[in-house]
Amino acid sequence: GLKCRLFTMALAWVLPGQAAPTASIRHAPNAQTAGGVASACTAGDRSEVCGRAGGFPSAAFLAAAAAGTGLLRRSTQHYRHRRTTGRARGTAVKVVCHASRQPRVAVVGAGPGGLATALALRKEAGLDDVTVFERAPALKPAVGGGVQLHAGCALLEGLGVDLRPWRNPLRRIRSRAVDGSELLQLDLEALAKKFSPFTDSIVLPDGELASCTVMRDALLDSMVRALPEGSVRFGRRLDAVELSANGESATCCFDGEASPLEFDLVVAADGICSSARRAVTGEEEDQDPRYTGLRIQYGVREAGGRPEGCEDEAHQWFGEGVYSLTATYGGLGGKRYEMIAVIFRDERPTSENTDWDTTEVREACLKRLTDAGFGREVLNVAEGCSRFFELGVCERPLALTRWHRGRLALLGDAVHAMPPFLGQGANQAVQDAVCLARWLKSAGFASGEASGAAIEAAFVGYTVQRLPPTALIGFESGFLGQIETLPGAPGSFVRDNFFRVMGKTGIAGLVFLNAAIARV
Repeated sequence: GLKCRLFTMALAWVLPGQAAPTASIRHAPNAQTAGGVASACTAGDRSEVCGRAGGFPSAAFLAAAAAGTGLLRRSTQHYRHRRTTGRARGTAVKVVCHASRQPRVAVVGAGPGGLATALALRKEAGLDDVTVFERAPALKPAVGGGVQLHAGCALLEGLGVDLRPWRNPLRRIRSRAVDGSELLQLDLEALAKKFSPFTDSIVLPDGELASCTVMRDALLDSMVRALPEGSVRFGRRLDAVELSANGESATCCFDGEASPLEFDLVVAADGICSSARRAVTGEEEDQDPRYTGLRIQYGVREAGGRPEGCEDEAHQWFGEGVYSLTATYGGLGGKRYEMIAVIFRDERPTSENTDWDTTEVREACLKRLTDAGFGREVLNVAEGCSRFFELGVCERPLALTRWHRGRLALLGDAVHAMPPFLGQGANQAVQDAVCLARWLKSAGFASGEASGAAIEAAFVGYTVQRLPPTALIGFESGFLGQIETLPGAPGSFVRDNFFRVMGKTGIAGLVFLNAAIARV
């Protein structure tokens, strides 16, 4: 039942951090789970996928967890999902995995999660044949806003991404009401030192705090440069993905490719409206992203609108029913940019990307800030922005569902899209990527000789390890978004005192650290 599933997943997350006994999973054809994964788990047999130093659950436990949560089901069925009707045209380019050849991998989506997956599969899992397929025709500069990185920054630098030319240090978060009264203040370096036994993942090798801000286009550019030339194919929209009957491959149809392509592994990191998701969850079980009733207006400008000396601080301001965040971000060419995010309630159902008209959004944003009584520090940033865009905040609340089927795995927003109020979307996607790569390495996937049972256990280990923290962070982020935009004077009173208490008791710092540190 549900209680058993919750207990199983929670236990997998909170097991002590000592090394688990080594074990191996052996294939038994008559087992009732996929490929007989749960049929025989013998302690003492040497197999890295089954027990790792650092506290990863043993293979026996993973098999039991998988059986309890339904993560392992019969793999002999033929699952299919298509964006277009009718059968795929052409014959798939057949790729059979032999011991003499490394597996062939496709990553769908060239966002932070997809590019981090390609990097991690190469460096962590030892895979060479990894290609990223992106529907956009190219990576365009001056598109999108800024990103906060914490553990994600340290992990990316470990994968060979050089962010030093672009990243802007983030050292403090200040929260104030529009009347100027202080609600809370977080000194990130002090927090990292105070809880140093737990914060290694947000500290760089040179001892510097990893927390930083960077424009999205600069982040993606740095990640693409860290990959071998030709690793990313642009203008390739995924039209269909089909899983093989034996569960050992997946065939993708991309708009822009002459014929279908078959891979030993497909990782879908194609965002909240993932084209591949339903091939994993099933047509009947999948649900559309849920609109939270909140909207965000973003504005971006070159640096110069914020007070001098606050470049390493993020400033939160709270008005009646409106919340604003201003921060400085590193960008391409070494430039510094400033971004303002204005969050407000709008219960009308709407698509995620509804209004990209800069003039219209700018006027509405400035009026909203003025009406809510925001001061000159916020208005100076907003008035100088050269581009604006508006998004509806949507989410995919996590249930105890599978994150993979056969050789298709989900990652990032495709499986756990969360509201942005803890700044964790990109960080969690990067962690997903590293975690998946490490589990595949433990399975020996790169050798081409890994058993189906070992690969299945690796997927389950990835899910068991990543589902609990992303579920908690998603819940906390959504809760904060609702608190920050409480309407009316009574709502402002509750919100302001909530943050004062959170700051004085130290709970706010713990919430930040819980989201910032890595669990990979």
